[in-house]
Amino acid sequence: MAAKKSQPMLDHFIMNNCKIANELRKYRDLAGCLNLVSLSGEQRGDPRKAPDYAEYYISRELDGLDMVAANAAYTLQSVSPPQAEFQAELIARIMAGNLGWRILEKRRHELEARLQLLAETRIVILAEHDHQVEQDLYEGAFLPVTWTGGSGRVSFRFTGEAMPLYQYALHHRHLITVPFQALLDDDAVRHNNSDRLLLLRHFLLQEIMVLLNSKNRVKTQKICLLKQDREGRELGLLWRLDLLGDTPERQPKDPAALARKVQATLEQLLASWQRRGVLGPLHYQMLGPAEGWGVRLFSERGKIRTPAAADSI
Repeated sequence: MAAKKSQPMLDHFIMNNCKIANELRKYRDLAGCLNLVSLSGEQRGDPRKAPDYAEYYISRELDGLDMVAANAAYTLQSVSPPQAEFQAELIARIMAGNLGWRILEKRRHELEARLQLLAETRIVILAEHDHQVEQDLYEGAFLPVTWTGGSGRVSFRFTGEAMPLYQYALHHRHLITVPFQALLDDDAVRHNNSDRLLLLRHFLLQEIMVLLNSKNRVKTQKICLLKQDREGRELGLLWRLDLLGDTPERQPKDPAALARKVQATLEQLLASWQRRGVLGPLHYQMLGPAEGWGVRLFSERGKIRTPAAADSI
């Protein structure tokens, strides 16, 4: 009988918080063209110099759940041998913060397909005008893995190559470490690990960890569930999490009712994290319909609205 594979020792989860990663998890229509990301304010101490910038190309459109899966794969890669073998169940458990979670076969097949899509996605980052990093070029498979198996269970193996976007973020010092147990709901907040809940947990935790960073000058963040720009295009978190359809057939009958439901889940998560100390010195206020539902996160220093806090999600 084959020996049972041991679970990796994990006490943290790694999130990519570089500007390119945040664009990929928040926006659409980025694939197949050269995108420019401005590193505003980073002028190397000389006001006569233009701000740094980078350009990037991504061959396929990615979404928020793709980025959560990529974060989980990088977390696993960081504690594994260079060419370690793994299966989709382990990535699902890392995403959920529960190494004992048993996922349904349907979810396993969906995640296998997602990991294969990430492996077939190519990314190129042109960083010659980004003086914060160590290389001019980062390129390769978004998730450098190979796999065996087909209609049955698929086994993946790291190739030993770096994940380009994560190497870029590492050089930028834009990788966030989250306590692994923070991903797991406590007994007072019982949910299944649906795609919606995973996205909400990861999105909210990333924003919390950014605010908890002592080097971050922004001390407040407003996360709106329903928000439109001046042209009436959706920009809120429901749209970014793909909960508002792009076509009339996929759109919810009552977006406000959906926003209230999602907001109730956000409030449960925040209350749970507050009890467990995950929020640290942060506080939160739930938003009403006039502000698009959602939540406002702030520290004591962020109670008074400042220009730096004007941006909202």
